[in-house]
Amino acid sequence: MNIEMIDIEEPLRLGYANIIYQGNDGIIIHELRSDVLMVAMSDVKHFMEIYEKNCLQSFTIISTKSKDIKDILTNKYHKTFQFACYQAVYTHGEKIDMIYPQDVYIHNLTLEFLPLIKKYYEHSDDVEHLKNIIERKHLWGIFEKNELAGFIGIHDEGSMGILEMRNEYKRKGYGYLLEGYLINYFIDQGWIPFCQIIQDNLPSLALQKKLGLSLSKGLSYWLFD
Repeated sequence: MNIEMIDIEEPLRLGYANIIYQGNDGIIIHELRSDVLMVAMSDVKHFMEIYEKNCLQSFTIISTKSKDIKDILTNKYHKTFQFACYQAVYTHGEKIDMIYPQDVYIHNLTLEFLPLIKKYYEHSDDVEHLKNIIERKHLWGIFEKNELAGFIGIHDEGSMGILEMRNEYKRKGYGYLLEGYLINYFIDQGWIPFCQIIQDNLPSLALQKKLGLSLSKGLSYWLFD
């Protein structure tokens, strides 16, 4: 398992990606669930040749592991750089023991919670996208005395994320419980639990270490149209 490449290796392993290019200087895949172009190449000039020859400009979301390629995509091809992420991967294999406080439980969220999710999830205002995640049953909430305290889900490309906590429920360990629950769900499905952490999100980086995830040394750069 290559922590730096888990976002490319895992879709390929599960059959959710097509290889556009693979060679000594890297790989480019089309992640089919999310329609993301994922790039891990060292030769910038060669990447540009492949990018133009294969009409890859049509991709609206691109993830690359090269800052030089990120710069080319922004300066030459007018893509918009959004954020850089570390990858965090749970490599242990065994499930995490979960102990819930009294009157606290985790359950799949239904569409009735969509307004609250939209209100508290800061990274996307695409209601249709959030609705699709709920309908796939890939969004879970943690409840305290039957009140939604926070939530977590699975992004289209198969990474853990969408982790948000309502302010009045922060610093109670609920983020740990939510991600631990999702790690165990991934293991039950035969998937490798991994997530993308924005590089300056220190609380989230600390949470990954607490849960025993290994962090990548390099960054993934995300660009959008």
